[in-house]
Amino acid sequence: MNLASASPVKAKTLSACSLCGLTTLHPLSNDNGDVFCCPSCREVAALLAESPAVEQNQAQVPEGSGEVILTLGGMWCSSCAWLVSEQLRRTSGVVSADVSFIQRQANLTFDSAITNPKKLKKRVRSLGYQATLPDEKPRDEEESFFTRLLIGGVMVLHDMIVGGGIYVRELMGWATPETAWLVHFFQIMMLVSSLPVLILLGLPILRAGFASLLRGQPNIHTLIMIGTFSAFGLSVRNFILGHGGLYFDTATMLIFLVSIGRWLEMQAHKSSNKAVSRLLEQIPDQATVVTNNQDSVVNVSELKPGMRVRVRPGERFPVDGLIAIGEGDVDESLLTGEPKPVTHHEGDKVQAGTVNLDGSFEVIATAVGSSTTAGQIGRLLHEALWARSPLERMVDKLSAWMTPLALALATIAFLIWYSIAGLETGLMVALSVLLIACPCALGLATPLTLWLSLERAAGSGAILRSTSALERLAKVERIFFDKTGTLSQLPMKVQGVVSYQLAVDNEQFLQIVASVENESEHPLAKAIVEYAKAQNIEIIKPTSFKIIPAMGVIAQSSIVNGQSSIRIGSSRFMTAEGLSISTDIEKQAEAWKEAGHIVVYAGWDGRVTGIFALGEKVRSEAKDVLNQLQSRGLELGVLTGDEASAGARWQKALGIPVNAALSSDEKMKRLGTNSAMVGDGINDGPALAAATIGLAMNHGTDVARSAADIVLVRDDLRVIPWLVDLSRETMKRVKQNLGWAMIYNLLGVGLAMAGLLQPVFSAFAMVASSIFVTANAMKMNKFPLLNENSEQSLVDSGQ
Repeated sequence: MNLASASPVKAKTLSACSLCGLTTLHPLSNDNGDVFCCPSCREVAALLAESPAVEQNQAQVPEGSGEVILTLGGMWCSSCAWLVSEQLRRTSGVVSADVSFIQRQANLTFDSAITNPKKLKKRVRSLGYQATLPDEKPRDEEESFFTRLLIGGVMVLHDMIVGGGIYVRELMGWATPETAWLVHFFQIMMLVSSLPVLILLGLPILRAGFASLLRGQPNIHTLIMIGTFSAFGLSVRNFILGHGGLYFDTATMLIFLVSIGRWLEMQAHKSSNKAVSRLLEQIPDQATVVTNNQDSVVNVSELKPGMRVRVRPGERFPVDGLIAIGEGDVDESLLTGEPKPVTHHEGDKVQAGTVNLDGSFEVIATAVGSSTTAGQIGRLLHEALWARSPLERMVDKLSAWMTPLALALATIAFLIWYSIAGLETGLMVALSVLLIACPCALGLATPLTLWLSLERAAGSGAILRSTSALERLAKVERIFFDKTGTLSQLPMKVQGVVSYQLAVDNEQFLQIVASVENESEHPLAKAIVEYAKAQNIEIIKPTSFKIIPAMGVIAQSSIVNGQSSIRIGSSRFMTAEGLSISTDIEKQAEAWKEAGHIVVYAGWDGRVTGIFALGEKVRSEAKDVLNQLQSRGLELGVLTGDEASAGARWQKALGIPVNAALSSDEKMKRLGTNSAMVGDGINDGPALAAATIGLAMNHGTDVARSAADIVLVRDDLRVIPWLVDLSRETMKRVKQNLGWAMIYNLLGVGLAMAGLLQPVFSAFAMVASSIFVTANAMKMNKFPLLNENSEQSLVDSGQ
């Protein structure tokens, strides 16, 4: 065959995708003429056009203001955090100052024309605490403190052995003039060995205590400083004069015991921050970007929405996105707490931080960095740690008052005992009072328990917006549910569509309604849109769109006369809007309702044009969850906008009261006090916000957008009774800790003022109290996660 004489064939041209940049022989396009290589790229482009990227979801600050987060060190309890916060608020140029004792951070907003981060850092350091800026490497306080604690421990052990030998000599009557020189030598050794303890462990306390005392706002540093250094000073005085008791071992042991308590608190605080750090650590630092030439590895910070990323088996997804190519199992337990892998196909959504188990995927990025679901959850948890509950604020105020109260009581005790038994006895009694009255345990009792519970909730797929959510949930007496998307199984399916207008056939009617519903996130709307896409119906963006909560939507579209308002929703909505319903439509709607379907009406130009039938069924776990909640003494109910006939069927199926045909205002009126509302977080916003506490089923939407106090990332109703148990257990622990702290302080102060408690035993009691509170709070780490709880239930039932 003569190739030269062959007929010319029209060559196909390669087109570059306007989103990811890959070339293709078979391009797809949208209404604007943009070219795409695959349906996923076209869909991502539409999503990005609807939701323009923002820098980050950060709070706005006044014009000319700046923000900085300082990392703090040297704080011993909530009194320290209170002192730093108060002083920073009074600093010239500071707009707001929030100091977290647990996080060891100060969140500052300041007027950049008056002050700057370096001045604020200097201000904190002038108070006797450490502070580092975000671009500085913070000193490893934990490692440094542990090293000093080890050295101090050796010196304290030496003092206790030597001091114990001297005390035994006196008690046993072995003291003789011939051995006095040896006792004097050992006393010198105690003086020398106590100095490293005072410098390594006591000097930071001295500096912070002295700084706070000069400013008239004494804190726990002040109490320890006055007590231990008074004992040391008295010992030096008596040593020089050659008579009186020596308390070198007492002073060093007090500092050492207090430091041990501080070390235990540091370990507990470290544990409480795991929830946020675990999320951030699981997002990869690098990603493989797919290009025409070859794959390239870039830092995740360089990724932008629309880029195409390759994810190999065993790798974590670096972005949220849609799968363009590939299928396989994905482990989503990082976000949902559900260990069972989920199979994903082309067009499915995947989320950053989840693990690709066995597939090879190409993903079109829809969100990167802090905009991903993991980033949003991390931000919500971070905000929750800063949002203090009413109980925490009350305890903070009480702790702040405890310090000056302890000083006043110690002064009174000193004066009384000085007049009765002299200087040394008065000083020792005052020292005992100072140590026993330290509010360390009180400051730890509430925040540590709440923060650990916050972490457990995140591990089971529930994100709490504040620690106060636990406090309010524990008080709930009744729980109300939305029906659609909450108690019913998703996704819903369209079972039938009928148009009764001659000028509009079923296909055109479906296109009009689906184009409008594409703007909504309601489960019914999503079902109609998915049905239309399956029928290859073109979706055309409406010119206007408005949601009427609990009723329907109103829109205008170029498909219909642009001036006509399209109304989609319930029959009540059609009647309220003055649209007439024909006899044929009413008959068909009644038939579908009798069959158990949900009927959606749509119409314009004064009449209902057609209807949809959507099938729904009760979630498989719903009845068991309702039984569990009732067994916990909670009243249950359903609030729905569905018609009364549908409500009656659901009441029979669920066995709990169903209040149907309710508007948004009517739903809110039914809530009452101490009530929780569970909804989908989209159309139930007013009811979720009005309830004592709102819980939103996430369904993969933007977790930061919900009006709820708790976002259920895990699509499983079983998390609700689990959360009720968690909140009740948390508040029980908080009350136990607060009760112990109050009883300990009252009894301890009484015994110390009566002279029945030696300083060393006061220090032991203070450390023991902090250990008890910390250990009781740490028990929340053993509270079973949702999966562990479910597995235990199966074992108990013999399944």
